[in-house]
Amino acid sequence: MELTRPHLKLLYNMALRYTGRSEDAEDLLQETLYSAFKNFRQLREVSSLKGWLISIMRNRHIRESQRTVRRAEVELDEGRSYLSALEAASAMGDPEGLVIGKLESSRLQAILDRLPEKYRTAVILSCVEGLSYREISEAMNMPIGTVMSSISRGKAHVKREILRASMEEAGSVLSIMERIKEKG
Repeated sequence: MELTRPHLKLLYNMALRYTGRSEDAEDLLQETLYSAFKNFRQLREVSSLKGWLISIMRNRHIRESQRTVRRAEVELDEGRSYLSALEAASAMGDPEGLVIGKLESSRLQAILDRLPEKYRTAVILSCVEGLSYREISEAMNMPIGTVMSSISRGKAHVKREILRASMEEAGSVLSIMERIKEKG
């Protein structure tokens, strides 16, 4: 379907944010496009195609999430082995920065995964994909005011979670330092 081509990158990125794994994102994208092709006659206006596709993907993801319990899997750089990831990192010159960046990215993904669905999609579409409030409103089939509220509340939730995680890490570091002091 030639009409969907301009939206494939956005849809793939959104699917990747939803699923966290490239293989699952590809599956979700394929299921979304299949569903869109099968139900194309339901599209009212071609100008609202992007929102319609996003809505299909969101609904498919919600249904799939409700059916299965998400498996906790840790993969380095989309399935590459640990050794090849280290080699790539050393070739880049800053392996520590790469590892920290990957860790931060996985932490942010985990925080986004824990966001209530009503906020997650709005935050991803706004902050990650850069869609306008109007585009998000069309995609999620909700008023712009509700979109703005969802984004604001979602961002506040993400900030709280980041702060909480930082406080926990700081407490762990202090605890380790105190144990070292006691032994030394």
